[in-house]
Amino acid sequence: RDYETLGKLLKNEKQQPSIAWEESASYVDEGGPGRVPSPIFDSTRKMVLLATALLTSPNYSGPPRDLFVARYYVNEVAFAASEMRDAIDSRDINRARDAWEYGKDSWNSYYAVVNRAIVPKVGDKFEPVV
Repeated sequence: RDYETLGKLLKNEKQQPSIAWEESASYVDEGGPGRVPSPIFDSTRKMVLLATALLTSPNYSGPPRDLFVARYYVNEVAFAASEMRDAIDSRDINRARDAWEYGKDSWNSYYAVVNRAIVPKVGDKFEPVV
C-alpha cells in the first residue's frame, strides 16, 4: 500500500510542496551500500519470486507463458519506480504523476496474472491499486 500512499502524495503536491517532495523521495529510494531500498523497489524482487512459485509446475519443465507475462509487468513496475525517482529528484510533478499511473497499471496487470493462480486454499487474492 506504499504505492497508493505515494500516489496520494503526488496528487496533493500543490498543497504541501516541500513536504510532498521529501516524503515522496523516501518511497522511491533504490538503496545502496549500507542502505535498505524502499518497499516499492524491494517488492520487485519479491514479485518475481512469488510469480515463479505460483506460476510454475513441477510437471512442466519449461517456464509457462504467464510467468513471462508476470515478469514483464515486474520490469514495468521497476521502470515506473525509476522514472518516479528521477522525476521527484528533478521536481517534475507531471512526469512523476504519469510514471505513477503507468506503474499503477503495471501493478494491477501483474495482480491479474498472479491472482489467477491463487485459490482460496492458498490465500486471499491481491486487491488492485487505486
